[in-house]
Amino acid sequence: MIKLNDVVKCQPNGNLTCPFVGTVERIYERTVMVTVTEHHPNDHWKLMELMGRVIVGLDKVELHDLQLEPVRSQAQ
Repeated sequence: MIKLNDVVKCQPNGNLTCPFVGTVERIYERTVMVTVTEHHPNDHWKLMELMGRVIVGLDKVELHDLQLEPVRSQAQ
């Protein structure tokens, strides 16, 4: 079950072309709003256009295991 402020790993959703990691900011019926904290460099400009936030379907989101991979911000 996804909750607010969970760190999640997301599959590409149409806006971004590569998987990304972020924090759940809002939860809707079938989607969540994620603030992206780690992403592929190819998605940098699209993410800037989206102001760092992406709506993702719940079926494309899974909890991110922080013990295996630390989350790093790619902001420059």
